[in-house]
Amino acid sequence: MTSRGSATATRDPAAARTISFAHLRRMMVPAGIVQFARRDEPDLSTGTCLDDNARTWLVAIHALAADPPVNAGAADEIGERAMTFVEYAQHADGLFFNMADIDGRPLEDVGSDESIGRAVWSIGTAVRCAPEPAWRRVATGLLDRALPAVQRVNATHARAYAMLGLCAVLSPESAWPLRRAETQLPAPLRARARASLDRIADAFVATLRAHEKSRWPWWSDALTWGNARLPEALLRLAIATGDERYARDGLRALDFLASITQPSDMFVPIGNGGWYPRGGVRAVHDQQPIEACAMVDAWLAAHAWTRDPRYLDRARIAYEWFTGRNTEKLPVAVPQTGGCCDGLQPAALNENQGAESTLSFLHASLAMRAATGP
Repeated sequence: MTSRGSATATRDPAAARTISFAHLRRMMVPAGIVQFARRDEPDLSTGTCLDDNARTWLVAIHALAADPPVNAGAADEIGERAMTFVEYAQHADGLFFNMADIDGRPLEDVGSDESIGRAVWSIGTAVRCAPEPAWRRVATGLLDRALPAVQRVNATHARAYAMLGLCAVLSPESAWPLRRAETQLPAPLRARARASLDRIADAFVATLRAHEKSRWPWWSDALTWGNARLPEALLRLAIATGDERYARDGLRALDFLASITQPSDMFVPIGNGGWYPRGGVRAVHDQQPIEACAMVDAWLAAHAWTRDPRYLDRARIAYEWFTGRNTEKLPVAVPQTGGCCDGLQPAALNENQGAESTLSFLHASLAMRAATGP
């Protein structure tokens, strides 16, 4: 569904600082968050999934851990449902299913690598950053079971997500500038988490080395989706371990990505209508909210490592993609409700406000608030 614009949206980035959870609450059912929407109404026929519930739990954690907390009542309710889905989705061997019907019944045995990686991201963040003690206890058990299973994850993006979660386990300040929960991990679990992170990081860097070229320092021969999460993972890893080698690789890859998608005062993500193969032509549309969210986080990670204020400015530019600083000059997000359209097309919006898009906007809004203040 497309539109030439939205009368309810606004280009004022300050309006997003209110961080409404109205649309997010509308998208929730007892089993968790509904995957897709028709305009701003949840499409119950699309069911729910681990991917989106892990994202939801992460947003709820960051909302509650903010200083002061953001929408505490709604965040607590939403986070509880999302956490319950993640807990239910884990098998005894530590792996997870992803797709489920609207009542939460699984539609598959084992989910995609990416869904497992996202689950570990939310779990690791909950272990050390969730203000709710019960969430931390649940997350610690989930982590304990997931560590052996996460070694079976091979997809590059999945490894990046898992690294983000394990970095938070070892060093909460590597996640976001949030108030740290007081939970201390048992020494054996912490050692296992560090060993798991080291193995994943070694494989992640090896993939980069196998594909990078002098003018293409990247993990594959194409820029596709979720691009900025890859350099962000290296930068968070540098913060967690203090190893400058990871920061050098991360900054080099981020600079390369920015030379294509944010060379000046506008973020233009790689479109999913063809991606950008090396030596080919980059797609401009359909631009997706997950790209802007990831770019905000990557710039904030660069700032956290370097303390260079220019990276905060670049994060603001990427964030303003949501509010109309984009190729079509159309607001993609609806700050009044917290909803976000599913894509930016030539002179038009995909006005469906699905879970992934809405959570991307809320995540980016909370990230900017945590970094720069309310």
